[in-house]
Amino acid sequence: MDAVLQIKGISLPTNPRIRALHPSQGLKHRFSSQKTKTIDGFSSLSATSNGFPKLHSFASSKVDVFGPKEKNLFICRAEAAASADEQPLLGEVEDKNPKILGIELTTLKKIIPLGLMFFCILFNYTILRDTKDVLVITAKGSSAEIIPFLKTWVNLPMAIGFMLLYTKLSNVLSKQALFYSVILPFIAFFGAFGFVLYPLSSYIHPEMLADKLLNILGPRFLGPLAILRIWSFCLFYVMAELWGSVVISVLFWGFANQITTIEEAKRFYPLFGLGANIALIFSGRTVKYFSNMRQNLGPGVDGWAISLKGMMSIVVLLGFIICFLYWWVNKSVPLPTRSKKKKVFISSNFRAYSKVVA
Repeated sequence: MDAVLQIKGISLPTNPRIRALHPSQGLKHRFSSQKTKTIDGFSSLSATSNGFPKLHSFASSKVDVFGPKEKNLFICRAEAAASADEQPLLGEVEDKNPKILGIELTTLKKIIPLGLMFFCILFNYTILRDTKDVLVITAKGSSAEIIPFLKTWVNLPMAIGFMLLYTKLSNVLSKQALFYSVILPFIAFFGAFGFVLYPLSSYIHPEMLADKLLNILGPRFLGPLAILRIWSFCLFYVMAELWGSVVISVLFWGFANQITTIEEAKRFYPLFGLGANIALIFSGRTVKYFSNMRQNLGPGVDGWAISLKGMMSIVVLLGFIICFLYWWVNKSVPLPTRSKKKKVFISSNFRAYSKVVA
């Protein structure tokens, strides 16, 4: 064999070593022969002389073990110091809206005037409600029979007429002009009634005409004829009724819903009920005071005229306070943005109601 190899030009080593060939040794040898690569600070796997992989050590030049923890510690210490000094924390934006008792100042500018407006409106309504019934029932030539006729034949038509007029004005006037156009006639009427209409009631009431019609028609028409006999008192009765339904339900709650957000309404609307109860207490005390004042007057003095002047003066004064508060809120308080007002027509309301009923 050596001769054959020499003829071919191939020579064998003088001291050959015998190796056992393993089936997977070639594949492991390929892995071990590759150069180690560093990935994200770690060295790759390499094979030992026995063919088993082992993990190399970290690359100390690329991995910082304690650096990020120390930085986080410094940030936590800074946030703790800021909170102790009542300063905004890192990444937080300082609140620019000042607060009083946990309520923003802009919110208080809306809620406090609304509460005062509600107090004044209900104060006036309680005085008017207590006065209208006594004034109509105790008048000369009238009785309690007049109340159903007033509510049916006078109050209801005037309420419907006001609804039509208010709908027409809401499509023409702005919100502020509409508010003043509705509330100022009430204030003017109550002031005129206390100082003009009631003192002249004996001259402007057609008592002789009512007596003649009563003799012709009979006592069955006592209620309707009583409305004619004391028409100024009946007009006061209707205006007092409309104050509760118009000024409270339409003007006040419409304005409150206009300037407050949903969250503010959920938070503060229940407090208006508390203000309403306080207003009832003070107004009741006021009515009682003027009632006692009539009893202390001398003979020949019309106590109703004096008490009406005092109570209607209070109603007029609080009415102007309501207008001032409304003007101040619209001038000084930023109002939330609302959608543009759409025109409202009575016919569309009746069509929608008919669809619901059908």
